[in-house]
Amino acid sequence: MSKVASNVSFTDEQVCYTFPARLRSGGVFSPAERLGVPPLDDFFTGTVQLLNIQILMIVILSNLLHFFLHRLGIISFTSQCLAGVILGPTILAKYDYYRDHIFPQKSQDALVVTANMGYSMFMFLTGVKMDFGMLLRSGRKVMILGIATVLLPYMIGLGFQFTRIEAAPGLLERMQIIGSTAIQSMTTFPVVSHLMTELKLTNTELGRLALSTSLISGIVAASLELGATIITQIRGVLNAGLTLGSALFAAFVLRPIMVWVIGQTPEGQKVHPACVPLLFAVAVVYEIFFDAMNQSPAMGPFVLGLAVPPGPPLGSAVVQSMETVTTSVFFPLFVVTAVMRGDLASFFWEFDNKGYYGSSLVMATVTKFLVCLFLSLPWMPRRDSVVLSLIMCSKGVYELSVYTFHRDTTSINEGYFSLNVVAIFINTVIIPILIKHLYDPSRKYAGYQSRNLFSLKPRTELRVLPCIYKPDHIISAINLLDLTCPTQDNPLGVYALHLVELVGRATPVFVSHQKQKPVSDSCSIDVILAFNQYERRNQQQHIGTPHAAATTTTVGTFTSISHHRFMSDDICTLALDKEVSLLLLPFHVKWGADGRVECADNSFRIVNSKVLERAPCSVGIFFDRGSFVSRQTTSDGDDQPDHFYSVCVIYMGGGDDHEALCFAMRAAREPSLRLTILHLVPSDDDDDDMSVSRRRNARMASERLYDEVVLKEAMKGISGLANVRYEEHAVEDGPQTALLVREIANEHDLFVVGRRHGLDSKQTMGLTEWSEFPELGVVGDLLASPDLETKTSVLVVQQQKQVKK
Repeated sequence: MSKVASNVSFTDEQVCYTFPARLRSGGVFSPAERLGVPPLDDFFTGTVQLLNIQILMIVILSNLLHFFLHRLGIISFTSQCLAGVILGPTILAKYDYYRDHIFPQKSQDALVVTANMGYSMFMFLTGVKMDFGMLLRSGRKVMILGIATVLLPYMIGLGFQFTRIEAAPGLLERMQIIGSTAIQSMTTFPVVSHLMTELKLTNTELGRLALSTSLISGIVAASLELGATIITQIRGVLNAGLTLGSALFAAFVLRPIMVWVIGQTPEGQKVHPACVPLLFAVAVVYEIFFDAMNQSPAMGPFVLGLAVPPGPPLGSAVVQSMETVTTSVFFPLFVVTAVMRGDLASFFWEFDNKGYYGSSLVMATVTKFLVCLFLSLPWMPRRDSVVLSLIMCSKGVYELSVYTFHRDTTSINEGYFSLNVVAIFINTVIIPILIKHLYDPSRKYAGYQSRNLFSLKPRTELRVLPCIYKPDHIISAINLLDLTCPTQDNPLGVYALHLVELVGRATPVFVSHQKQKPVSDSCSIDVILAFNQYERRNQQQHIGTPHAAATTTTVGTFTSISHHRFMSDDICTLALDKEVSLLLLPFHVKWGADGRVECADNSFRIVNSKVLERAPCSVGIFFDRGSFVSRQTTSDGDDQPDHFYSVCVIYMGGGDDHEALCFAMRAAREPSLRLTILHLVPSDDDDDDMSVSRRRNARMASERLYDEVVLKEAMKGISGLANVRYEEHAVEDGPQTALLVREIANEHDLFVVGRRHGLDSKQTMGLTEWSEFPELGVVGDLLASPDLETKTSVLVVQQQKQVKK
């Protein structure tokens, strides 16, 4: 028998351990090994039996609490913290039998080791599921927000502490306050990611903004932590250098190896079965290494997880193999055992300087909230800005792990640990409930940044997402892409998405064809080959030019196999992820060679309608009656085309018409194209204006003036082109507009019009009631009418819906 002091015990008393430990007891009904010991008590002396019972109690209690509390908006982390309060010294551990037999001091080693392993697995999975590329795509505003929400609260918090330095007389108390201020100023990606998953906001614009901001804040916080390591440790420079070197090794050595493995995996197939266990073994090596460098051990697997390419086949294989057991068993195990370390009730009357410590925590949180709110209000709606600020103030498992680590190493005392656990618990109760109350799920894909053609800056890549429902749509989509006329100064990024209906009970699949080898029997092989050929063709056209090394067109192909009701989510999510400016959707009606309707698929019509309502960018709906041919099919590569392609833009004003005009301006650079800008203006007969309020007249006059300015600027940009013609027609009402459209329907190969949904004007008055296809707008509906004997093709454009502030 030997006596040792447990550094994770509920008290500081010495306990006795039996060496060697009994892994298993003789069972409940077996004779006790020692005289006078009840069989049940003897059963609890087995390490394996006791560990199983402890895990069972923790998992059952935490899930049972969450079953009742989730109806109130409580997230699972909070339920697990409450389970730790119940099982710990705050409630049940006050009873001797429970403390001596169910959770005795001698069982803490096995339980804590298992829990810490579970936390490392959770951090590894969090890194795997994160797309580190979002950091590179973060805009200047997100960068500033991520940096400022760490540095400003930290500096303000330290200034507040120095004004009250006399309230903390001891050096330990002052160091604890400084450390707490730093932790409260941080916003870590694992915490925000877990919160977004719990609230189902991961694939929303707000969720992605919060994840990007938290990732930047985490990098800033990690840099400060490395700086503190260099200053405070004897071999700080060596430890920090080796830690940074391990991160670079994962990014520039291990990641290329994983990318190579993915490239060798046939499309639609899983990676080799040995990849996931091998990757987990490397994660364990990283955990040991970070622990040896006196860093948080769980940060090692997290860093490795960041290097794993997200999504299928490798990232998804890791998540599928480990996520269920990690989130359902090991993660609750860590949270509950961490909270069980402290008596959350006794510190209220035993802990000194509660007011000083509590005010410091509140000050840091309020400062962080106000900094984030102040910086995000100029470019976000007020309500969403408040929600983002609340997310950035959220605390969770990472902060709990930091306080647990310092408590176990006696860097902080019991009272201070309990205070911070209570603060984390209150934080995780209030913030998720407020977010659910304030956030509007209908604005899931609402954009806070302009992603449309009208706002696209010069010398900027135009990103387009053409959707392919059927093989017939491939050629039409490529012909539309040809009209964007990509150059080295204005390149084109294409992200083609093939949507396939999910039949039966199969699991939905999303495949990125850039990562894996395409196979000949793939359902998307026609899409892949067609767009790869389109990319090569555009590159060959610029061989021999002064900037031949520059790429004018980059293409990525994707396949989504899902139910029709979920296709709109896949489309909008990919558009949000790739930050596209224009989304192209095929119309649900198909015309034959003679210009008559062959068939219509209403399921795709529903998909288009949902995308129009939710899209985070501009949307174009196109249909081809057979006259739509590209520049490559109208010429043999000579300088002089064999046929001139006629495009007409009908312009009446408004955001949608501005977007259509911008698309036409890009197409005007094509020499084989003849562009006609048809400007429809209301006639001068305004006798009915007397019945309209002066305020409405002033608003309409202001909008008309702005429309004129936009048109003049567009004409100025293409004034030197001989293939552009401008026409102006005055119309009295909608019927006269309809007659004009019918007259010119056969004069052009393609019409580009704005949707103008919900926009009243004199030029379309009386036509809305007769519209058969509202998704095309009034003019688009006229051109899609089965009664219109024409073979012309149509592109209807809707500008990105801006969020109201």
